Amino acid sequence: MTGEFDNVKIQGMAAAVPGYVEENKSFESVLGARRTKKQSKLTGVFKRHISGPHQRTSDLCYAAAVRLLDKLEWNKEDIKVLIMVTQTPNYELPSTAFFLQQRLGIGKDCVVFDINLGCSSFNAGVHVVSALLQNCEVSDKALLLLGDISGQVLEPDKKLDEDVLASSILFGAAGAAVALEKVKHHSMQFLNKSDGTGFEAIIEHQGGDCRMQGEVVFEFAINDVAEDVKAFRNRFNLTESDIDYYVFHQAQKMILDNIAAVCDIPEGKELRSLEEYGNTSGTSVPVTVCANVDRFRDKDTVRLLLCGFGVGLSWGMIYSEIPVENILPVFETDEHYDEDKEMVEDLKGKCVLVMDADTEMGQYISRYLDDKSTRVILAGSDSDRLSYIQGDLFWDSCFISGTGEALIHKIASLCKDKGLCLDGIVYPNKRCVNVTEVSAIKEAGILNDQASVVIVSNEDTYRNRGEQETYDKGRRHVEVLISQVQDTLSDHGIRVNAVLYDEDKCNLVQVTGSGQEWIEKFLQEGCPQEMKRPQYINHAVKYLLSEESLYTNGNLLSVGM
Repeated sequence: MTGEFDNVKIQGMAAAVPGYVEENKSFESVLGARRTKKQSKLTGVFKRHISGPHQRTSDLCYAAAVRLLDKLEWNKEDIKVLIMVTQTPNYELPSTAFFLQQRLGIGKDCVVFDINLGCSSFNAGVHVVSALLQNCEVSDKALLLLGDISGQVLEPDKKLDEDVLASSILFGAAGAAVALEKVKHHSMQFLNKSDGTGFEAIIEHQGGDCRMQGEVVFEFAINDVAEDVKAFRNRFNLTESDIDYYVFHQAQKMILDNIAAVCDIPEGKELRSLEEYGNTSGTSVPVTVCANVDRFRDKDTVRLLLCGFGVGLSWGMIYSEIPVENILPVFETDEHYDEDKEMVEDLKGKCVLVMDADTEMGQYISRYLDDKSTRVILAGSDSDRLSYIQGDLFWDSCFISGTGEALIHKIASLCKDKGLCLDGIVYPNKRCVNVTEVSAIKEAGILNDQASVVIVSNEDTYRNRGEQETYDKGRRHVEVLISQVQDTLSDHGIRVNAVLYDEDKCNLVQVTGSGQEWIEKFLQEGCPQEMKRPQYINHAVKYLLSEESLYTNGNLLSVGM
């Protein structure tokens, strides 16, 4: 579809990226210096801005929209169209655009919805918004939001092999806002095409990883996309003197180089941003414009040919004149809105007491459980340490400090005051298991009838060191503890199990905050297996606390290391 609007104007753009920068050279210890440098040279990506686990696409789009609306000084009641184009929305439903309508304070007299599209989202989004503005009054306004968090801090839980890491060093995260207005006598030319026969060229199945057929995408870009750039210029009689700059989706350097060559684009007229921001999916067009705004500060308006292409397969372009003063430089933000978030992970809704949470293993397990949507009660003797740990947990949690009967009394009082019932108790080491205290917790009536008690112990250390006698003695001790706790809870359906591990093969690096420090250390040390092995302990604990383990009782699970 090719055409022209004679009454729509792009009035401004803004783009936001996360503050955290990940450099590709950090991956050299894993991928090798030669491979990393070669990939960076071919793709043109040397570093990227990536989001932490709690920063969503909507946060970046919101930040960009607020900056742009403040600059334009628009009356929000004049905004009649709000469209968000993303492949990483907040929810399955409703459209994330409704959420942003509420956050931005945009009135009810507005059409609002999401579009699921990636690399070509800019041109498609501008086209859709412009079409909707045709039914509006002159001076009515529209806000197009574009964003994807293709680049995120890698999670320790996920498989982190060379292929996953090699793919991740291409993508960044970004959000953008584009302001459009219905005006008289302002032309904007457009083209939008798609080829569904290539739908598998870039595809991600439910719960899977994104897969791309690189050769197919490359051929598509230098043939279909490049040829239509030339056809577009011919259709609208656009000469090089009519175009100040070209901006393409920042797929990778080799593709951009070839498109520029096929289209005979003069050197210096094609703008890029991928060296700093990477491939930011459909947001890459406005990100590139905003990243290069200093190039055209000497102009009142800049004439741009803007082209997106990729997933679908789909491609298109927009030719428009934009006021330079309303193109804002790319800015960084780490803010995230959390009030609407709900627990969605494996242990959602469960309340778990972690004893000795102020120890290294206790802290490690507590952080993991919080990441799995657990409401964690931290118990221990070091109140300062417990407070520090709690402050870094995302979901609602609390801590109690003390020892002996006084501590158990505090736990019982807290649960009763807050109406909590424990779905599980985790002991990070066998030394902190006190059968009398377990009995007191049961007698207090704060233990769910199908709760799980999990004892974590380092017995396998001695077996793997060849200290068989010490191992046998320790294992019998754990078995006795399990039996004693079971006897104490005999009239309940509560299960008691243990997880055994080898501490010599565990490098307990705490995953704090956004997880940046963990992944940095992971990459610097060349993916040490010792940093991944503690996750197996957490996986076992998670299983024993979940509904899947209702019939697992009295077992000693040995974590294979």
